[in-house]
Amino acid sequence: MYSLDELKKQNQDISALCDVLSLLMEHRALHTNPYVCDLMSRFREKVWMHLVFEDNTIYAELARHHNPKIIETAREFHDSARQIKQRFSGYVKHWCVPDINDRQHRDLVEESRAIFGLIQERIRYENEHIFPLITAD
Repeated sequence: MYSLDELKKQNQDISALCDVLSLLMEHRALHTNPYVCDLMSRFREKVWMHLVFEDNTIYAELARHHNPKIIETAREFHDSARQIKQRFSGYVKHWCVPDINDRQHRDLVEESRAIFGLIQERIRYENEHIFPLITAD
């Protein structure tokens, strides 16, 4: 089981990867660069594992809380993770694909911006709203 400090550290790592990848994905030639592909692979693994660990730790704890408002917050938190997983799993399949054309690149850049923004927003929400619920008990 992961501690809250470990989950916060995961968030820092994911946020740092978002910052780097958001710059790299702008350049079409880097879509097949092996180092960028490696970073994207690590990013995918970190995000996926983080969401799974949160589901098993934070959500499980908050879902059993005695306060109905906290239980509802936990449910919304869980639902948003499911949405991120669905959208994210489709997104990462488009990286490291050879022979990407200009239109595909533009679409991927737009989707990348949206995904990175969604993940960064999730991290902010966790840090500001979810993690304090854990430490309040």
